[in-house]
Amino acid sequence: MGDLDKEISQEYDLTVKNIIPFKDFFIIESSTGKKVVRKLNFSPERIWFIHGAKEHLYRNNFCNLDRFICTKEGLPYINIDGTNYAITEGVQGRECDLEKREDVIKASMALAEMHSASRGYIPPAQSMVKDELGNLPAHFIKRLDEIKRVKKTAQREKGSLDYLILQYIDYFYNLGEDAVNLIGKSKYNELVQKTREEKLFCHHDYTHSNIIIDNNETSIVNFSLCSFELKVYDIANLLRRKMRKCYWDIKEAKVIIDAYTSVEPISDDEFFVMKIMLQFPQKFWRVVNKYYNSRRSWRDKTFERKFDEVIEEIEYHKNFLDRYDFLH
Repeated sequence: MGDLDKEISQEYDLTVKNIIPFKDFFIIESSTGKKVVRKLNFSPERIWFIHGAKEHLYRNNFCNLDRFICTKEGLPYINIDGTNYAITEGVQGRECDLEKREDVIKASMALAEMHSASRGYIPPAQSMVKDELGNLPAHFIKRLDEIKRVKKTAQREKGSLDYLILQYIDYFYNLGEDAVNLIGKSKYNELVQKTREEKLFCHHDYTHSNIIIDNNETSIVNFSLCSFELKVYDIANLLRRKMRKCYWDIKEAKVIIDAYTSVEPISDDEFFVMKIMLQFPQKFWRVVNKYYNSRRSWRDKTFERKFDEVIEEIEYHKNFLDRYDFLH
């Protein structure tokens, strides 16, 4: 920690008084207040893309975010012994609680404001552009192939949990296959083209820990995964996280959509693509994939609980998809 302390004091216009490890980052007590230091496991070019995205939002009046503090030389990062770190102001507040309706409303409105402010982003010349536009069908097909491989493995291993997986795997595979077919019939490619022309980007990791609430202020932090992408990617992500806490209650989903559309519209075509995203068996794919690719300790301790959650959601999820048009 001594090297980090010394390097920061040398490279930035501040003096480090104390540095405290916290979760996956460090908190600095400095001569200019509290700061956050994150280790960034990616290239300077990627850091420039993230830095440029945050500065673009700030210039467009979305100011509740964790901007990178630049060094004396104007760099948005510092390299110490081959590792890149970035320093941001400490954002005041608490993590969003998706169990609280008022927090969900604030999170949804902040997301809409961020998407609106993101339009027109032209990344810095030295950055490495992250662009996920147009990749969704390929992602779905790849995950379906992985589910196919899981089925073959389960048939070969023939344990009690393998039989449990085999009992449900065709249902989830067919759900995913239908999502792929629907993407082909949708206006997905047109939406990709429109978003590319608008130069709109997504946060791509819109989870409770990256949404900070302080009284009437809602901040968005940790843009490490931000990329050019359809805005419904972030909205679907927020919906999915909330729906798993409320048995896919369509009324709770309507709260999110109404809050978002009070700031930023969602077109009919975007609603349809978002439904396809929510239909795809993301959690099933993730759980079974991890089951067959993890150490036995994870499999023994965690899998049955995670798989039970997936199975318990089936009827609620079906009902949600049947009533989806109520959202629009």
